[in-house]
Parts: sequence; C-alpha cells; structure tokens
Amino acid sequence: MKLQAAILTQHDKARLIAPVLHRLGWQLSELSSFDTDALGSFSGERARFMSPYECALRKAAIAAELSGADIGIGSEGSFSPGPYGLGTFNLELLCCVNVAAGWAVTGRFYGPSLAQQWHISTPAQLQQALEKVSAGQFLLLQQGSVIVKGLSSTEAKQTALPLLANGAVSLRYDLRAHLSPERQRHIISAAEDLLLRLNSLCPACDTPGFWPDKTVPGLPCQACGSATGSTLEKQACCQRCQHRVAQRVAQHYADPQYCQECNP
Repeated sequence: MKLQAAILTQHDKARLIAPVLHRLGWQLSELSSFDTDALGSFSGERARFMSPYECALRKAAIAAELSGADIGIGSEGSFSPGPYGLGTFNLELLCCVNVAAGWAVTGRFYGPSLAQQWHISTPAQLQQALEKVSAGQFLLLQQGSVIVKGLSSTEAKQTALPLLANGAVSLRYDLRAHLSPERQRHIISAAEDLLLRLNSLCPACDTPGFWPDKTVPGLPCQACGSATGSTLEKQACCQRCQHRVAQRVAQHYADPQYCQECNP
C-alpha cells in the first residue's frame, strides 16, 4: 500500500513534485481548496507575515489536516538580494510533515534567479524589456493600484500600451510557480533535496531527516592555531531522539584572514 501525501497549492506544483516522491512509493494528491495567497502573495496584495520556513510548515500542516493524508507537504518560494547584494536569489522550500509520527523534513533549493522588473515610460522601453523576457515566462503589470497578472509577452504589450498614455508602468516577472519555468526547475531541485533528506534516517531511531546541516565553528587558524569562525564540523541531530553525529570538515586549517587574532 502506497503512503498517501497531499500538497497544498493553487499553482500546479504536484505535477513537479510527484515524480520525485514516487521513488519513495508515495502517492501525491493536490489540495487546492485553501487559498494559499491568504498567507502572503508575490504581487504584494497580501503581506507576508511569516518567514518562508514558517509558511511552508504551516501549509504542510494544513495539507495534512484538510486531506487526512499520512503526509502533508507545503511549498514556499521567496526572492532576495544575492550574496554581497549582487543579483537576485531564489529560495525554494518543500516542508514535509508526518503529524502522526511527529517529524518534519524540509528540502530546499537556493540559487541565482533571472527574475526581473522594469520601470516603463515609453513604448520603446516596453519593447526592449519584452525582448529580454525568458521563454515561457509570464508577466505582471502594475500602474498605481491596478495590477494585472498572468500575462504573456503579447498580452503584456497589448495591456501596457494604453496604460502608458496615463503614465509609467511597472513590468515584472509573475513569479507564481505555474507561470515561471525557472521556478519550476528550482522546485524540482528542492524536491530532489527533500528525497535525499527523507532517505537519510537516524541510526538510533530511523526518523527521516538525519542531515548534517548544523555548522559548528572553530577551525584553527593556519598561522597561530586559534579557533576561528570558520566551520570545524557539521552535525546531524535527530529531531525525535536528539542523537547526534558530527563530521569534521576536510579542511584542516582556516586562512589567517578569517582569524580574529591574526586579522582583528
């Protein structure tokens, strides 16, 4: 008998995730009766009041409760400036909750994104922007309080031209998953990461999600031997029985530039 799982989504995510979870023998159904935008929307119409992880966990719990399935899955994506403020990075979280067994495992993807936006004042600027849009990517158009979502490039042009007579418009990627091919690829990557974590069991109690994602600083400085803020080891900790396993990083010493004694 296959384990039943349900994902809470209005954006066609089950299609992306189901083939990955099928390798576990899971059967994934899609639950669309709950308005996930009530927890925050990409277009900003509804503010986000939870962290991405809190939101994914909340969605997973709701999916389990409303479906009655063994497993609830919640998906949440977010965009932020990349490292050192360069570019835009996409974080995709897939939280998997087994309420009866008392565990939650989260898969993730974090990487650069092509998400773009433009301030358009003229038809020429509009045409230049549309030529840069990735294949298959849908768009969102805004002028003041008017927001039009889910537009193809052709539809965006037809909608924007009359609006430009009244002033500038904002044009940006519609980042809802069913309208963004790049996000779809990232969600699949998060599902692959979730699969790895679900298959990683605690050696003491077999609870899934035994993953070395806690970093412990203290790698000694190569010049003076003092402990630095660089990672010394990574730890896996079971969320149920608290069994821990530490794994030392391959690097033996930290560069002196990261040492507070040598480079205060």
